[in-house]
Amino acid sequence: MSGHRRRHNAEEGAAALEFALVAPILLLLFFGIFNVGIVLTQQLSLSNSARQAARFAVVDVEGRACGDIEAEARNAAATVGMNPGDPLYALSGATGPCERPCAGSTAATNLTVTLSYYSDFLVPMPIPGFPRGIDIEGEGIFRCEHN
Repeated sequence: MSGHRRRHNAEEGAAALEFALVAPILLLLFFGIFNVGIVLTQQLSLSNSARQAARFAVVDVEGRACGDIEAEARNAAATVGMNPGDPLYALSGATGPCERPCAGSTAATNLTVTLSYYSDFLVPMPIPGFPRGIDIEGEGIFRCEHN
């Protein structure tokens, strides 16, 4: 009977040792999946907000200024871990002044809104040399239909 107890205690120690060896790897895997999910959510939000801002710019109801287009892009980009003021904004491809980006353009001219953002990982990865975040970008392209 004493031999059975010794073997049982030795197995408990082996299980604890196996858990101690496997747990850090499982935690790194879990936090990596979590970080990738957050970054993909931010990427999707950035792309959608860039498309929304480009659409907002080409549907020229009252001569929207660049500031209005930028505010639309920033407000639409808010999501998990991102503030509306964070994304960097760029408007390109339009030929008109900033008050009416599509004014004077030909029918085949595209207006492009680009949003860039540096996404810090919400859970830092304790791996030497591993980046603290990643650059993401969203782009929205709409055709200038109104001159």
